[in-house]
Amino acid sequence: MNPEMAIYAGQSLAIPLTLVLAGLTALFIPIITRRDDSTPGLVILTSSLILLTFFPSSGTAFISMFSGALTLSPFTNYLWPFFLAALAFTALISLHARDGKPGSGEYYFLLSMAALGLIFMVSAGELLTIFIAVELLSVCLYALAAINRSPTGAEAGYKYFLLGSFGTGMLVMGFALVYGTTGTLNLDAIKLALAPGLPFHPLTSAGFIFLIAGFSFKVALVPFHMWVPDVYEGSPTPVSAFMGAAVKAGGIVVLYRLFAITAGAPQFREIFWALAVITMVLGNLMALPQHNLKRLLAYSSVSHAGYIVTGFFGGSEGLKAALFYLVVYAAATIGAFAVVAALEKDERGVMVKDLAGLSGRHPYLAAAMTLFILSLAGIPPLAGFFGKFYVFTAALRGGCTWLVVIALLMSAVSAYYYLRVLVAMYMEHEPAALEAAPSRAMGLALSLLALIVTALGIFSGPLLRLAQSAAIF
Repeated sequence: MNPEMAIYAGQSLAIPLTLVLAGLTALFIPIITRRDDSTPGLVILTSSLILLTFFPSSGTAFISMFSGALTLSPFTNYLWPFFLAALAFTALISLHARDGKPGSGEYYFLLSMAALGLIFMVSAGELLTIFIAVELLSVCLYALAAINRSPTGAEAGYKYFLLGSFGTGMLVMGFALVYGTTGTLNLDAIKLALAPGLPFHPLTSAGFIFLIAGFSFKVALVPFHMWVPDVYEGSPTPVSAFMGAAVKAGGIVVLYRLFAITAGAPQFREIFWALAVITMVLGNLMALPQHNLKRLLAYSSVSHAGYIVTGFFGGSEGLKAALFYLVVYAAATIGAFAVVAALEKDERGVMVKDLAGLSGRHPYLAAAMTLFILSLAGIPPLAGFFGKFYVFTAALRGGCTWLVVIALLMSAVSAYYYLRVLVAMYMEHEPAALEAAPSRAMGLALSLLALIVTALGIFSGPLLRLAQSAAIF
């Protein structure tokens, strides 16, 4: 390794170390000061912003570290800042949502460790590293889901733990079968061991099926989505936003790597095709009758996972489109959950009918929610439209015409439940059940996220170029 690459590797390793240090600092501040305030959140926010500002870059360099356990590449150069930005926005929203609530140190510590798990998961070069990263991420999320110590929070944490443990069991079985039949844990070596054009060993196929099922739990692909609505509804709203944006992105990335490894076996393409279709169809259909806004956004999150998997069939262009989609979808999702956080006052949550007349009482919140909802619906010229356009175009070029037709039909179906939110805000004028008092931190987060979903629609070129350079690993 030449000196320049050694410096780059050292700077990159400083990122997870800084996250650990920031998390520990946030954890111990309330113990030392003997009071819960916003200081731990400011520590995490500042740390993530500093890491984003000084993020190292080495062009197209590929570096393997710790005997292949971790890899640095343009792929990780794209995803690490994405996770840091998601962490920063989640912390910014949390400054408002968790104001005055106990356990602030533990909350921000777990949030930073969850981001650390995502960073390791997408840069893993071996199955064992992926497993450790997934467990670090999962344990933090189980605790975060129940951190409010309320009945709904306890239910969310319990359900997430039980179903997540089931998914982890599938992953362990998959790792064991793949390792037992290929003799290696290294992802590149596994791909080389699977000769193109030759059928997989039956146990190898079974192992990959377990792996796909396990990560489908993390991504919430149907039929592995059953935990999503209850967990999103019961968890603190910033945690739901982090799950819907960052955690889903990490799982999608690993699923794509499994798709790339198994691309030589037609039966696995059919599995991914079926997962994409049933996820888009059932995710949108189950969102139609929802009245709770967080549950509606939860099922919306399920359907968007199906849209992203559609891009897998477009080769390198599909990966580029999926990477672009992850960013624009995350911005709109975090923004929509941020508006929910600004409105909610109790455990009942925010219902769609509670938005009645919001445009008159809080035009700023209504305008921001409109941008986020329209972006999720894929309405031009917002970023969500171009995300869907690039993903569907890549899949069409990959020969998946019927898959794209189904995706377009389901996008049309989704417009119904998204428009229900807009109708409530602008066309209904019943007495409001909720009032809002957004803090400065919340206002800043909403302004930045609204700017992102607008600017990335009008000026999508720079992010597309970054995604193009990252579409190799």
